[in-house]
Amino acid sequence: MIKYEWRTGLGPGEAAELAALLDRAAYHDAEAEHNSIDFGAVQRAMDAGTDSVRHLVIWMLPHTTALDQPDDPERIAGLIRLEFTGTREAEVTAVVDPMLRSIGIMTLLLEQAGVQPDPQLGWLGSGAHVLRAWARGNHPAAGRISKRFLIPSHRRIWKLVRPLDGLEGTAGGPEAAGTYTLDLTPVLSEGFGPCATIVEFAPAPGADSAAVRALLDGAAATVAEAGLAAVAVHIDPGDRTLVNACRLSGFQHDRTDVCYQMGES
Repeated sequence: MIKYEWRTGLGPGEAAELAALLDRAAYHDAEAEHNSIDFGAVQRAMDAGTDSVRHLVIWMLPHTTALDQPDDPERIAGLIRLEFTGTREAEVTAVVDPMLRSIGIMTLLLEQAGVQPDPQLGWLGSGAHVLRAWARGNHPAAGRISKRFLIPSHRRIWKLVRPLDGLEGTAGGPEAAGTYTLDLTPVLSEGFGPCATIVEFAPAPGADSAAVRALLDGAAATVAEAGLAAVAVHIDPGDRTLVNACRLSGFQHDRTDVCYQMGES
């Protein structure tokens, strides 16, 4: 039903087909903030011939869709991108055509390729022995695939969002509490409206929940002054002080990103 191959180049027709698929998937997944792959980055990596990035192209083979109708022709169904972070470790991003997600393309791939990297050659001969993949935006298929193939979760990140209606306060907050960096590029958040993002958040060493909360309030006030409706932050749910401060500051859980790992570190 599918075939797959590591590719270091694409013909003109393949390039156009893959670019259209990735654009279509990015548009489809934008609101849910699922993973995406930029075709320009794919093409640049292939043109450069780098060993630090690899691409597995997945095709849907010709198949029958209805009686007395010709088979649907072969088509690209998805792409897996491996970006090496070390000699044996790689981060994985996978995108499947939105029109083919209901038939289990990734399940078929893992049934055929397996989830255990070869001791010498790595997963599917890629050289990657430890592969980590983030399932962003509460991706519905990730949990099912994890259970089906016993792929353990490696890490979790919460995205929390704070609405800013009626916010009062001083932008910046007390500097002794730590530092933060904001991205004021509006991101439309369902239920909250245009949202800024705290991209870096570093409380002072030993800061208690009240001090961390004051820093969060300062960041929120800065965003409110910029005219945006909400502010988001990504945190480790195991950081109890930060979780407590976020909750007391009015941040609400929006999604959970989960990192899954194949292979032993």
